[in-house]
Amino acid sequence: MKVVVGKKLIITEKPSVAQDIARALGGMKKKEKYWESEDCIVTWAVGHLVTLAEPEDYDNKFKMWRLALLPVIPEEFKLKAMEGAEDRLKVIKKLINSEEVEMIINACDAGREGELIFRYIYEFLAGDKPVYRLWLSSMTQEAIREAFSRLKPGDDYELLAQAAKCRSEGDWLVGINGTRVFTARYKTLLSVGRVQTPTLAILVQREREIENFVPLPYWEIFAEFSSPAGSYLGKWEEKEDRVWEKEKAQSIIDKVKGQEGEVAEYKERKVKEPHPLLYNLTELQRDANKLFGYSAKRTLDSAQRLYERHKLITYPRTDSRYLSPDLISQVEECWHMLAECGFAEWVNRDLSPKKVLKDKRVFDESKVSDHHAIIPTGEKIDWERLSENDRRVMDLIVKRFIASFYPEAVWVHRSIKTVVEGEKFVSKSKALVEAGWRAIYGEREGEEFLPAVEKGTVVKTEKVWMEEKETKAPPRYTEATLLSAMEGAGRFVEDEELQEILKESGIGTPATRAAIIERLIEVGYVERDGKTLIPTPKGKELITLIENIPISELSSPQLTGEWEKKLNQIEKGKFSRDTFMEEIKEFTVEMVEKVKSMKDQGEREKMILPVGDCPLCGAPVYENRKSFSCSRWKEGCPFTIWKKIAGRFINRQEAHKLITTGRTDKLYGFKSRKGRKFSAYLVLQEGGKVEFEFPTQKTSSSNAS
Repeated sequence: MKVVVGKKLIITEKPSVAQDIARALGGMKKKEKYWESEDCIVTWAVGHLVTLAEPEDYDNKFKMWRLALLPVIPEEFKLKAMEGAEDRLKVIKKLINSEEVEMIINACDAGREGELIFRYIYEFLAGDKPVYRLWLSSMTQEAIREAFSRLKPGDDYELLAQAAKCRSEGDWLVGINGTRVFTARYKTLLSVGRVQTPTLAILVQREREIENFVPLPYWEIFAEFSSPAGSYLGKWEEKEDRVWEKEKAQSIIDKVKGQEGEVAEYKERKVKEPHPLLYNLTELQRDANKLFGYSAKRTLDSAQRLYERHKLITYPRTDSRYLSPDLISQVEECWHMLAECGFAEWVNRDLSPKKVLKDKRVFDESKVSDHHAIIPTGEKIDWERLSENDRRVMDLIVKRFIASFYPEAVWVHRSIKTVVEGEKFVSKSKALVEAGWRAIYGEREGEEFLPAVEKGTVVKTEKVWMEEKETKAPPRYTEATLLSAMEGAGRFVEDEELQEILKESGIGTPATRAAIIERLIEVGYVERDGKTLIPTPKGKELITLIENIPISELSSPQLTGEWEKKLNQIEKGKFSRDTFMEEIKEFTVEMVEKVKSMKDQGEREKMILPVGDCPLCGAPVYENRKSFSCSRWKEGCPFTIWKKIAGRFINRQEAHKLITTGRTDKLYGFKSRKGRKFSAYLVLQEGGKVEFEFPTQKTSSSNAS
């Protein structure tokens, strides 16, 4: 048997990528645990096969989560195999050590995390052969073959690897020590992390705003005017468009009722609306959540299948929304392919490369880093082969791609200011006059204009009325709005430089944000309610504990901003890995000492004080996810105040007053079954029932539970 010397061993992050590379290179035979040709072997990891060792792997004493043993700071970090990874590592080790293999090609995902996965595997297996890097942004066979023509020495990515290790070791120090010190200190499992904790803090802060919000009633005044050009509606406005006293609103109505007015101003202007930017992962997840209610993870899973299994889209875990000019040929190929896949109506116009390359909202190389925006690859789409989830996500990507090469949508905005007896009414309308890119989404031109009335025209007030409304608490976060908050986390910090850094990076990465949300749910800090994310009492408790210690950096995006700034500098050779790790160790020591030095262990007890005593049995009433309930519910006590009554959330302070005094203050924001809003008191009746009492009544009227 002839021995072939000088083979390349290609290591991918996933089995599907190994298969794609084998097919692209050609001439490979499938073995049980790898692919092989005369000059190449392709094998695979399954994501993270190797991770940082646990504290107890350094010393058995760390199996005990004791305050006296903290902080845990290894002099040198050790690696260990992930559970269940031993067999795969044996295969890779045997191939690395094979005399046939002369060089190793790192074909893990192109980015910081993919670099880390390969480096940990190679170091754990003590590899010593030369390494080259394959950088892939698309999984088509042509793109794979082209990437192999641009292999670079692994040493060219040493700084990227250093940044990846700093991120991994830093998160280990903060996460391991934070979780252990809080858990040991407060006698309950409290998971802490550099990224998950500030994300939780965003949710908790919004929940506090909702709980502390006091709705205020106000009135809006509307009028219908008739003019020679037609009738139109106007809304009263004076600095603001609402009145805070009903009596004042009524006086305005009485003043203008039946009177003539004059058009003080008429304006008409055209507004051009440019096409939206291409998708990055976060924007794709946001739209899928808004339109279909998909979780961030569900969308990521679909995008990953479209990339790996179906080869229909480019690398999805990207934070860029732009393309580099060298992709113009792929763009043209995609454009022509879509004509055969159900989009002929929209791609029947030729793309002019010279013209589209000038569009900085599509082609801007300065805004493309490791990967460009998500676009179709040019492979023909077989819609029947795709699941419903994947079809929907693919349809979003295709329509956004097409829309990016369409002209602006054009709107006509009209506004009228009408003055009646010195009172000003404002009317506004807008109509789509040129659909442009909006036609891709089924929007057509329409003419819902206000009439064109000249300045000075005399009009008559045909009707005038007021509508009672109330101020609204800020809405709870959905996954779509939380992803936006994580991406734009700079607004949560005061330092201007960190604001700029967080504008670019945010909390987490496009690839990890879905996992962060899932982790918060898994550890019991957050619950899903439809699209809405609601922090649990345990989640709120953790943030309060952190704030009381205080370790503000741990619950603020500031820590992530500082890290990301320095990790980027490490990648560019402008900051030292050793200095970064020393700073993280100092922060870890400070965090542990602050938690340890709290004078007593009463903080947690303060966080879980009862809302009051049960009016039926006298036992404490505690807050939980959906209600304020008697602690003896297991013994049969039925007392419960639901947190949501007639469409309105009841906060802790309101529940406390109801339990302790038998009656709340007047509450606004209830909604009847017919959708009408109303205000009422909540009163406690015999048997623990909660009922409404309306402002005009002295007795309860209907059951509120």
